[in-house]
Amino acid sequence: MKQTGSLLTVLCIIAMTMTHCKKGDTGPAGPPGTANVTYSEWFTPNPYIKDTVFGVWGFKYNKSAPAITQQVLDSGTVLTFGKLLGYSISIWPANVVQQLPIQLTYNVGNVTTDTWSARLTPGNLQIRFVNDRNTYTSIATLHQFRYIIIPGGTKGARVAQRTYEEICREYHIPE
Repeated sequence: MKQTGSLLTVLCIIAMTMTHCKKGDTGPAGPPGTANVTYSEWFTPNPYIKDTVFGVWGFKYNKSAPAITQQVLDSGTVLTFGKLLGYSISIWPANVVQQLPIQLTYNVGNVTTDTWSARLTPGNLQIRFVNDRNTYTSIATLHQFRYIIIPGGTKGARVAQRTYEEICREYHIPE
């Protein structure tokens, strides 16, 4: 009787091993596109180029970004974040990271609004700054930016609005 029980146990173990584990099996899939998430290091634009659009001047910086492809633009998501370190901490605290566009309204004699935006084209990220009063003739080169590319995993997939910290935590991106 003992031999039959032992033989039956061995046969059960072999059967379970053969049906559940095969060499080369792939584990369960994570959320679509998460395996290929990429991000840039923080970068500080320098120099900015002054430009004028409809009589309002601004400053732009073009960052080469080969990972931003037409396919990513068509089916994925590119998020751009800024740390605006060139402002007084009463206008923008040093530890704040926010997704672009960023619009700051403050009073320095007159109410003024600064707008930071990102424009994406294949292979390029453009950071653009505009002040609604054409106040600045130059801007600080302390501001930092980074982008995160989340390729599309399924047709029509988009990333829901989340904070920078939530995105870094979900995709294991160092802040």
